[in-house]
Amino acid sequence: MYKSLAEAGSELPPLGLATVAAVTRQEGYNTLILDALALGMNSQETVEWILKENPDYVGITSVTKAIFNAADVAKLIKKHNSKIKIIIGGPHVTAVPIETFQRFKEFDIGVFGEGEETIVELLQALDSQKDLKKIKGLILRDGKKIILTERRPYIKDLDKLPFPAWDLLPDLLKYYQPAADTINRFPATLLVTSRGCPYQCIFCDRSVFGNVVRGFSADYIIKMINHLQKTYGIKELFIEDDNFLVLRKRLVEFCNKIIEEKIDITWSCLGRVDNVDEEILKLMKKAGCWQINYGFESGSQRILDIINKKIKVEDSERAVAITRKAGIKVKGLFMMGNFGETKESISETINFIKRMPITDFHMTCFTPMPNTKAWEEAPKYGWFNPDWRKISAWSVENFIPKGFTREDIEKYYRKCWKTFYFKPPVIWDYLKKLKNNRMRKKIIKSSFNFIKFVTEK
Repeated sequence: MYKSLAEAGSELPPLGLATVAAVTRQEGYNTLILDALALGMNSQETVEWILKENPDYVGITSVTKAIFNAADVAKLIKKHNSKIKIIIGGPHVTAVPIETFQRFKEFDIGVFGEGEETIVELLQALDSQKDLKKIKGLILRDGKKIILTERRPYIKDLDKLPFPAWDLLPDLLKYYQPAADTINRFPATLLVTSRGCPYQCIFCDRSVFGNVVRGFSADYIIKMINHLQKTYGIKELFIEDDNFLVLRKRLVEFCNKIIEEKIDITWSCLGRVDNVDEEILKLMKKAGCWQINYGFESGSQRILDIINKKIKVEDSERAVAITRKAGIKVKGLFMMGNFGETKESISETINFIKRMPITDFHMTCFTPMPNTKAWEEAPKYGWFNPDWRKISAWSVENFIPKGFTREDIEKYYRKCWKTFYFKPPVIWDYLKKLKNNRMRKKIIKSSFNFIKFVTEK
């Protein structure tokens, strides 16, 4: 539905896949990565490339909406070479392992949860023809029966992992670029520095990384930055942790190291409004942070309570005020069509967008995902379509709250986008960015797609 708006977004490297690849390569396996999405390859082209390489094992990672494409690729591979073992991993199969394997016979083995340790044990066992049932974190077939082995404990010391295998991906600077609203300088890239989230929002699936936050140390992050700067000349980072602010002690160490070592880097991050104060914001600004993406979700307290966000609207207002006071820009992240949504709650959100001095904006459609509380409770709150193909934060094909039609939600969705981006200070801010030659192309493309979105029927 909102294809034009989605096209205005970012193209980010698959760091999870790149980390798994780094681990298998470290263990002596000849490892290749094909990012078919980045290269614009269809299923047939993808399979032709794979068959040409003639691998023993093919690992595929997939989110829910892409699982059918993953199955198509697996089916084509099997059709041409049935000896190749197809290993599926990622958030979807972790969330619903049994149902996935019941639906898609093309997948031979599944890896659920964190995959770095599991994949090494699995490959070694396959090579030596050992019993796979003793390996933790696997989904196996035993005739018609599907078996889940014991869940593997989370990796406590993330510093023992190698850096992501950026060199195995397509050209980092050519094929991957954060969205225009998350770029301050070029060259820019993405980093993920922690795993897990301690909060209980009903729309998030925490099955892969759990509820306990584990992070790379500040020293490890600095080493990654040094590597990226030396190898790719990176000057800008978007830190895409679920909440970069939650590990306060590490955040302080990270900022101090950037300042002390005089590292020429600017960065933005994701965070919660109840994790900031003036002291930490002042330090972050000094260390090169120029924007924080806050998950406001809604301007209605009633909606925030229903989705179990565990924040107050006042918390959001306070966070915006002190963040702007520290000289850091604020990007607001919102959702439309939440459980319990009404015209009044939407008006509260629109008024919040109008009055808050946020400098950038993003909104998705509320989307119940498999293995979340939202998935379980969706029928209680409105029309719900559990078809995995329909799951997309860019469309209203998954959930529509009671009292609304699809057209209603689409109308209000567009209204929220227009409310923000037609604010004079926002327009002026983007016009100033056009002075940057490298930024100009990205902004013009994003602007064109945005105009197409707000005017399309």
